[in-house]
Amino acid sequence: MTERKRFTFTTATKNFLTFNSREVRSDLERWDLFNRISLATFTYNEYFKDYQAKDFVKDFFRDPVVQASLKVYSSNSQQLVTWGSHEIKECQIEAVPCTVTSMEFFDRLKVKGLVRDSGAIYKCIDEDVRGFLISDELHRMVLSEESDHWELFSEAERSQLLFLLFKHLVLGGPICQYDDNIDRYLEVTKALYKELITVQKNSETKAIEIVSKVLRVSAWDDEICWFPGDPHDQTFCYLIINPVNRIVTTFSHDFGKGVW
Repeated sequence: MTERKRFTFTTATKNFLTFNSREVRSDLERWDLFNRISLATFTYNEYFKDYQAKDFVKDFFRDPVVQASLKVYSSNSQQLVTWGSHEIKECQIEAVPCTVTSMEFFDRLKVKGLVRDSGAIYKCIDEDVRGFLISDELHRMVLSEESDHWELFSEAERSQLLFLLFKHLVLGGPICQYDDNIDRYLEVTKALYKELITVQKNSETKAIEIVSKVLRVSAWDDEICWFPGDPHDQTFCYLIINPVNRIVTTFSHDFGKGVW
């Protein structure tokens, strides 16, 4: 049996102009996300096929260039630090659908009891849901099946990368300052989505199509999750793969612990 050829990775330079813009940085800092999010880009040697996802991810996390380049959040120093060398025995992989091409996807949020036409978010009685103290209906909608607005989005729609990015921004970090208006959540979601994914025009239909393949991943050694961190709704790592140009971008965040 012929031994498969391993995927190898090389660091690539990409300027994340949206992420590092003054306006978006201010938003992410207010939501306690900026210093906890890590972005990195790599090129790889072999063309990627969907059925190779498990091998691709294992090779990625075991690659010495990747281990020396990825950043993780340190709760001790309260900053991103180099991940370093780790023995990776297993990887968890979940394919994330990424097919939405219009922000009209979120138009349904402006309904009575959830979001006003002005963008103002309806308040609710303070409630703890899955470890988050929520005080408005938008947070209830993204977190709780008991929300009156849970069914605005189907399970399939909630699994879309666009929805997940929106949800991560809304929930924020451990000392997040929530917004009272939905506008910046939507604007930053749109900007990050456009920066992370790759699109092309279908030569026949002329429609815009997303070519990126997205995986939600984690790297483990027995019972220890080395990357991105201890399991949590807001601890995540997405690999956004451009199979045409053989480029992969990591978008990760470790909820960690707040400063108390």
